[in-house]
Amino acid sequence: MIDLPRSIVWEAIVDPILMEGWLHPDASLVEGVELLERRVPSPEEPAVPAIVESDGPRLGHVRVELTEASGGSRGGVTELVLSVPQHIDSRFRAPLIAGWQTRLDQLEELLRGHPVDWEHWERDHGAGYEQHLLRAATVASP
Repeated sequence: MIDLPRSIVWEAIVDPILMEGWLHPDASLVEGVELLERRVPSPEEPAVPAIVESDGPRLGHVRVELTEASGGSRGGVTELVLSVPQHIDSRFRAPLIAGWQTRLDQLEELLRGHPVDWEHWERDHGAGYEQHLLRAATVASP
């Protein structure tokens, strides 16, 4: 849950400049990405999910769904659901989960006005990634 209206979260997910502030500025992350679905959010239907689904060589198959509910400090809160394929080799599941959880943390920070300082990523986000990795390894283990 993100304490902001869906329209604000949507822009951070689809705008290439804003994506650099949480996903990464490396163009190779989005090279070769095929857009599978893009359902733009409707202000008239906040409960109908806005969707971006893509598949690419670096980030794999990713689906993001955003729904909005009333409330929050700005009149709306956004539920973000990120889905990745379930049939991932078990060796890569924990790093994938930890990587995406870290990216979602970075998205929330961007939405609060703090884009990632990529030069100091390890200092600022390395420990968070390691914590997510430990949790994910526990969840992902057989």
